[in-house]
Amino acid sequence: MAVLAIAVIISAVYSNSFTGSWHYDDFHHIKQNNSIRKLSNLPLFFHDPSTFSRNTQARMYRPLLMTTYAINYQMGLWSSRNGDNVVWYHATNFLFHVISTFTIFIIIWFFFRRKIPVDGLDPSFPALFGALLFGLHTINTETVVYISSRSSGMAAMFVLLAFYLYIKAVDGEKIGIIPIIGSTFLYACGMMSKEIAITLPALLLYYELLLNHDLARMSSLAARVKLLLLRQAPFLVTAGAFMLIRQLVLRDNLIGIVTSRGGTAAAPNLSSQFATQSRVWIYYIREWLWPTSLSIDKSFTVSRHFSDPRVIISVVILVVILAAVLAIRKKHPLVTFGALWFFTALLPTSIFRLNVVMNDHRLYLPGLGATLIFTYIAARLFARFRSDNRAAFKVFVTVCVATLVFMGIATFKRNTVFATEETLWQDVLKDNPDSLRANQALGYFYWQDWRLWESYKFFKKALALDPAKPETHINMAAVLKDLGKTQAALEELKTAKRLAPDDPDVHFNLARFYRLSGNNAAALAEYRRALQLNPRHSLAALELRKLSRSVTP
Repeated sequence: MAVLAIAVIISAVYSNSFTGSWHYDDFHHIKQNNSIRKLSNLPLFFHDPSTFSRNTQARMYRPLLMTTYAINYQMGLWSSRNGDNVVWYHATNFLFHVISTFTIFIIIWFFFRRKIPVDGLDPSFPALFGALLFGLHTINTETVVYISSRSSGMAAMFVLLAFYLYIKAVDGEKIGIIPIIGSTFLYACGMMSKEIAITLPALLLYYELLLNHDLARMSSLAARVKLLLLRQAPFLVTAGAFMLIRQLVLRDNLIGIVTSRGGTAAAPNLSSQFATQSRVWIYYIREWLWPTSLSIDKSFTVSRHFSDPRVIISVVILVVILAAVLAIRKKHPLVTFGALWFFTALLPTSIFRLNVVMNDHRLYLPGLGATLIFTYIAARLFARFRSDNRAAFKVFVTVCVATLVFMGIATFKRNTVFATEETLWQDVLKDNPDSLRANQALGYFYWQDWRLWESYKFFKKALALDPAKPETHINMAAVLKDLGKTQAALEELKTAKRLAPDDPDVHFNLARFYRLSGNNAAALAEYRRALQLNPRHSLAALELRKLSRSVTP
């Protein structure tokens, strides 16, 4: 009945999300990515990182993620002759979320049944509350509804499943070999969906040290260490193999990436990165507790050094939190475990200096840690109030139910923000009017809708915010051309070429401009340059063939 209730409630809350439009990274990563249009390309995903995006420079090694997109494309063809039918993509994201929620239900049920039983409390009750708290939490909306955020939800699903199989395998005197093999396999699947899954061995270690009473009963420290190493070995070997394969495929060096300079909007060095992320972590805690400032593009300034007063305050708060949860590790081990899970799961996205300093979808996997803490507190209060104070018990139950109801309503409402490009980016501008991404996206949306002067206004604002972005100059050129300002459009394209001479899209758009202006010789040269820079630029190849035939006697 609990599982059925979870399925029905979550389905109702996300029922308005399945027709949400494509957004931002969806275009280059999925909709315009020819690599996902043939199932015969599946082997390529495992050894060719350029298949990750239409933009060959956006290289990632996430082969299982790309496989799901290719399958979704074929499902769209089979059902509606349209591989870009968003319903299948949204349905898959939602399915992964439901599986994750079910897995959290059985994890919490296992904990309260086997590791931290509360007198007089059926473990199904905290399991149902915790699963619904995670499944309905508004912070998870971006992961479920924004198609490109599937990587976070998919990796988290595999981590949760792998974690559950592991705790079942080591529950008892003899280790379950088959569950360990299954857990290791799921761990590999998680890393091939997104690299954040690599944190699982640390999460398993926390479980062994804090919650596995069988390990604690071993008298010899040497025996404990030996057993821990034996149990960790399959996961450490798998992680090492994945990192080696990833390095061979991408031909990069993670240490070099960490120590090298990030993008233009990222922290300039590691010290700045860690200083900034200390503030981000405090923001994440507040956002999980009170998710009222959600946005796909938050305004968050980078801290240059640890002497920033905001950083000092954040570091002090984090140290106090960690000291407190470690101090109660014997009396309340699940609270300590949940806190360590939360912060450890945040580490992969906090170490690398990315242009986007923070994202709501980065809280998806850490969310189990926070869920465990609040579920444990709720379970203890439930048992206490039920036996001591009937009036307080009724108030407490009402508060718990109201929390879930209001969270569900907020999530249902938040889904509507992702309905179209216009609704998404207008939502961003409400809190962050100087968002470059929002102004660019709205300019492009209004240009496609032939609302040229509105488009021009947003592209003008985007150029004022950052005149060094070649794509903004390309888009402005398109608007100016449609407004009849041909020479101004050409100047914008030339500026884009000067800023990014090796960008295939710059040469492609210049080729289009020359072709429509009747300068076929210049158009041919630009098409060929675009294909030289990106041999997979299908539009450039198609238009080059057409133009070549038309100018050949």
